[in-house]
Amino acid sequence: MKLCVKIAFVTSGVVVLLILFFAAPQIYEIFGFDTRKQMDADKKYMDSLTDKDIQAWIQRAQYYIKNPPTNDGMGPFPPELQKLGITGIEEQPGNVDFVWLGGMDDTALDVVQTSNGDFQVFAVYTPYTNRMIWPRQP
Repeated sequence: MKLCVKIAFVTSGVVVLLILFFAAPQIYEIFGFDTRKQMDADKKYMDSLTDKDIQAWIQRAQYYIKNPPTNDGMGPFPPELQKLGITGIEEQPGNVDFVWLGGMDDTALDVVQTSNGDFQVFAVYTPYTNRMIWPRQP
């Protein structure tokens, strides 16, 4: 290959990389998904749950403990869960996780049945941060 053709390829590659580097934030803003906004909205929802809301989540968990979700918990979901933005339901014996955002930025409402049959509900904000929201702590 002639030297001028090699120089043209290298120059073209550098130009493309520079364009991608400077355009990346705009491309992400247009096509990307802002997980921070989603996590903040989920946290706000979980922190605002009333005792009546929590009982409804416990009832949903009881249903899924008896009737484990199909399709690896990836849906389809009932309309009320779709409306809330639930993207997955993970069920293990005595434990149901209602997931808004999975993966590295896990955001979920975990309902756990204790050995005495009572339930605990945890708001999971990240894989490293959660808070028990039921039973209420004094």
